[in-house]
Amino acid sequence: MASLIYGVKDVRPVDGKPIFTIDRILGLDEGEQYRKIKPYRPWADSEAGQGHVVPKTKEALEKDTNEKERTLTTQLFTESYQKPLKWYIGRRPRTAFTSLQIEILESIFQVNYYPGIDVREELAKQLHLDEDRIQIWFQNRRAKLKRSHRESQFLMVKKAFVEDN
Repeated sequence: MASLIYGVKDVRPVDGKPIFTIDRILGLDEGEQYRKIKPYRPWADSEAGQGHVVPKTKEALEKDTNEKERTLTTQLFTESYQKPLKWYIGRRPRTAFTSLQIEILESIFQVNYYPGIDVREELAKQLHLDEDRIQIWFQNRRAKLKRSHRESQFLMVKKAFVEDN
């Protein structure tokens, strides 16, 4: 008679193996089609599943060590040349604004810190830029203004503090 624990049948060991396994929970042990599929377990040694391990000779161990060192050296060598380029993969190139474009953008910024989509699209046409580049420029310019304002306040407080002492 099987005991039911949260819908799982009989968790007592059979032939030294517990019945409470992942395959049993997922129902993978009940069909013939699942028995034919070998699970993908790259972490498991191919020999370990066989039930026996063949001891390696000293020469075989040295050969394996040399191959691993050579592979690691090659991998580190190639990675060192690839690292500077990894940040670039998937990124768009930086937009280089001309001095005329910056002058026009600055003049608009003096009038309006938050231009609407219609103004940004018109600027994009006139300056031959993408609208999203214009939007990012204004966003960065507002951040710069906020940063400079914060720094000027800090300098004023510092100056007042030094004068009091």
